[in-house]
Amino acid sequence: MALCRVYLSTFRRPQLLPRALNSLLTQTFGDWVCELHNDDPHDRFPSELAARLGDPRITVVNHPRNLGPTASFNLFFKRVEEPFFSLLEDDNWWEGDFLETMVSTLAAYPQVQVAWANMRYWQEEPDGTWSDTGRNVWEGQETEPRLMHWPNRRQIHSALHSNGAMLARSSFEYFPVPDSTNFGAIEVFRERSFAHPLLFIPRRLANFAVTCASARPGDAASWIHTVTVLSGTYLSEVALSREEIAALWAEARRPARWTHVLFLCAWHFARCRGILREASWSDWLWTLAFSGRHPLRMRNVLRLLNSRRSEEEFLIHHTRRREAAVCSEKACA
Repeated sequence: MALCRVYLSTFRRPQLLPRALNSLLTQTFGDWVCELHNDDPHDRFPSELAARLGDPRITVVNHPRNLGPTASFNLFFKRVEEPFFSLLEDDNWWEGDFLETMVSTLAAYPQVQVAWANMRYWQEEPDGTWSDTGRNVWEGQETEPRLMHWPNRRQIHSALHSNGAMLARSSFEYFPVPDSTNFGAIEVFRERSFAHPLLFIPRRLANFAVTCASARPGDAASWIHTVTVLSGTYLSEVALSREEIAALWAEARRPARWTHVLFLCAWHFARCRGILREASWSDWLWTLAFSGRHPLRMRNVLRLLNSRRSEEEFLIHHTRRREAAVCSEKACA
């Protein structure tokens, strides 16, 4: 039995898959097995590539039909016989000591379910070359691993961890996110169900590809709906101080303004209507103007809020579980 199972997901990326797979094959830590999941049953390239490599640690899993990225990732979060598992997407790649560092660090924190490392952003150019942006997912000067406890205000609508730089223990219970979940949000959806604390390793051990084409949906109404249910379920269940709510409004007023999302939260989730006390008149006027400019978009958002209840129920359930776990820890302290 290997120490780590690696899931490598691919969908029609013959120009990128070899780079991702090579970053696995050149790891300084070699005690792994890999499931290479091909989500296009008509694409023979992944099987041909694995056959050419001839590494017995690699098994190709050709999906009988196209599952889509969200349903595919649901296959990976399960208990396996290996103590650890990790995810590698076909457009991302790891530094050579990623697995060695992650396994040794997580082994030193037996109470932690999920750890992740910093990632570097790389931009794909129109000619197919790649440019180092000079930016990391996490910017800062820290060098030592840091425990991240629930709740963290970043988790209102964003994830702390990154799938492509993650190592997790297989002994914990994992939950499939609803298949309708926007692929761009599966990390934050699933993170609501993770046992906390999480462990952040600030070293840059992985690389995130900003590709010209992405599987992440670009529909504006779908994304507004996603951010609304993420924010609304958090604000309904997690008590924030007045100062924290005011800071949230200030964040929402930044140039990529999303104060309309907070109004949608207050409209759809009765338990978080108190956030409106910190809304300014300009927030009200801006949201009315936004709705007037985009009436079809807002109508579609309202339709999604009423029809896609499974996402909301998933988030409410697991946010309450996180809050209950915190209360239990405080009671035992």
